[in-house]
Amino acid sequence: MLMRGLFRCYFPGIADTQINGFANFIGGMTLDDDEAVYGYDSDFGFKPASVFGLQVRGEISDKLSATAQLVGRGSEDYDADFEWAYMTYSVTPNTSISAGRLRVPLFKYSSSLDVGYAYHWITPPQSVYNIDYNNIDGVRVDYQNYVGNWEYSGQLTAGRIETDTLIAGTPANLTLTNVVSVSMDVTRDWFSARALYGVGSVSAQNDDYEGFIAGLRQFGQVVSTAPGVADNLNIDDDSGTFFELAVDIDKYDWFLGAEYTRVDVDESVIAVNDAWYVTAGMRIGKFTPHITYEREEADNSDQFGYLAGLPGTISTGDTALDAGWAQLYQTAQGIVATQAAETAAVTAGVRYDVQPGLALKAGMTWYEDKRNALNDATLLRVGVNYTF
Repeated sequence: MLMRGLFRCYFPGIADTQINGFANFIGGMTLDDDEAVYGYDSDFGFKPASVFGLQVRGEISDKLSATAQLVGRGSEDYDADFEWAYMTYSVTPNTSISAGRLRVPLFKYSSSLDVGYAYHWITPPQSVYNIDYNNIDGVRVDYQNYVGNWEYSGQLTAGRIETDTLIAGTPANLTLTNVVSVSMDVTRDWFSARALYGVGSVSAQNDDYEGFIAGLRQFGQVVSTAPGVADNLNIDDDSGTFFELAVDIDKYDWFLGAEYTRVDVDESVIAVNDAWYVTAGMRIGKFTPHITYEREEADNSDQFGYLAGLPGTISTGDTALDAGWAQLYQTAQGIVATQAAETAAVTAGVRYDVQPGLALKAGMTWYEDKRNALNDATLLRVGVNYTF
C-alpha cells in the first residue's frame, strides 16, 4: 500500500496499478584465505550480489502508462533507490515511446538483469555484464512485429548517463552525453539473435587524475609532446562506441548461447575492451545444470603508443624539475599499465525450480587473471531467486 501511495504521488491520475517484486539472496565465498573476486573474499557474505526490488506499473489511459522500479542492493547497504521512473505512450499496437529514467538495452538480459529468476546463472557473466552503467535519462522508441515465422523488434534509445566509475583505481564521475543506441532482436522457434550499436561522448573526472593531466601540460615548455599526450590520455568529451551481439539456441531440453561486447573510447586512457561468453545447459525435470566460459581482454597498446612520444628523463639542470618529470612519467606508465586486462572464468552450476517464481541455485567459478596469477580465485556461491 505504501509503494502504491508513493507511486500515485509521483504519477497522479493513475487508475489501475500493478505491483511486482523480486529478490535475489546470494551468498558466497572464495576457497582460499588470500583470494578475492567479484566482491567476495574468504568470509562468507551476502552483500556483493544480493538485490531486492519492487516494480509498479500504472495505467493512466488505454495508451498511456507509468512505470517505476525501486531497487536495493547489498553492495550499497540495501539503500533503496528509484532506478527506473518513466512513462510510456502506445502510438500503435506495434510502436511505443517511453521517456524518463530507463534501462539501456545493452545486453540480451538487460531488461531482466536484476531479476535472477529470469536466467539460469546466479549472476550473468561478469566479463560481459560488469559495466558501470545500465540506466539512462532519455527517450526510447520500441517497435515489434513479425514476418512469416519470424518475430522481430527494434529499439532506438537516446539520452544522457551519469554514474560512478574508477580511473586508475580511484573513484570518479562518469558522464555520457549525446548517447544514441539502436538494437534489433529476431526470433524464430528455437533460434534468437540480437545486436546493438551505440555511440556517445564520454567524460570522466576526479581530482587526482585531473591533477595528473594538468601536470603533464605544465611541462609543455620543456617537453613539447607532453600537452598532446595529456590530451590523448584525458577523458573529456571523447567519442565512445559500444557494440553487442548475442545468439541463442533453445530446444528446451538443452540450450546454447553466446554474447560478445566491444567498448571503445577514442583517444583516451580507456583501453579497447572485448568480452564474450559461451554458455550451455540442460533441463532435466526441475534441474538445470549448466556451464559457462567467459573471457575479457583490454588492449592498452594505443595508450602506450601515446607515451612513446615522451622521454623517460629530462636534463634541464634543475634537479627538482628533472625529478618531478621522472616521477610524472612513471605515474603515466603505471596508469596506462592498469588499463590492460586478460581474464577468463569457468562457471559450473545448477538451478532447481522449487515452484513457479522460486528457484534455488548453486555454482562454482574458477577465475583466472592471465596477467597476474595472484588474482586467481575459486568462488563458491549459493542463492535463492524469488518473484511475485
